[in-house]
Parts: sequence; structure tokens; C-alpha cells
Amino acid sequence: MKQYKITSEHIQPDSPDDCQLDPNDPIHELKVVQYLAGLGGEQRLAEYRNSLNQGSNVTVTASENARIQREQNIRPGTPEWFKLWFSLPYMTGEKKQ
Repeated sequence: MKQYKITSEHIQPDSPDDCQLDPNDPIHELKVVQYLAGLGGEQRLAEYRNSLNQGSNVTVTASENARIQREQNIRPGTPEWFKLWFSLPYMTGEKKQ
């Protein structure tokens, strides 16, 4: 039996054969529901699918911000305007007005 020693010098870091999963691949949903033997899996899967839909469409987010700006009569350049348009709710958990 022949043995081979494979080290990092045998691996090409930027080879064209590298594999990358598509973000829409169903394996991502399986990863979400794998814990606790699937208990609560439907809820976790619904939350995962909902998180994919949130914040991914810039037009929807901008329309919502514009609606809030009109309703609350917020003027551009004011501190409230900057808070509305430049807050990072998905990173900081900060709620919009």
C-alpha cells in the first residue's frame, strides 16, 4: 500500500475548481432545522426564510423610510433624518421610528 503525504503546498488556493454553494441551495434550510432533532424546526425555518426576505430589497426599505419621513414630517439634514436613513437596525437591533 502506497502512502502519500499531503501538505498545504500541494493545495492551490485559487484553483478554478473551487466549489461554492448557491445562497438559494436547500442545504442552508437543512442546517437551520438540524438542531434539537428537528424540534421547533418549522418555526426556525420560517424565521430563516423571513430573514432572507428582510433587508434584501433596497427599494422596499427606501420606500418605507420615505413613508415614515412623510408621516412624521422629518426634514432632510436634521438629526431625526440621519437616524431614520442611516441607522443599522439589522446590525444594532435599533428600531426605526
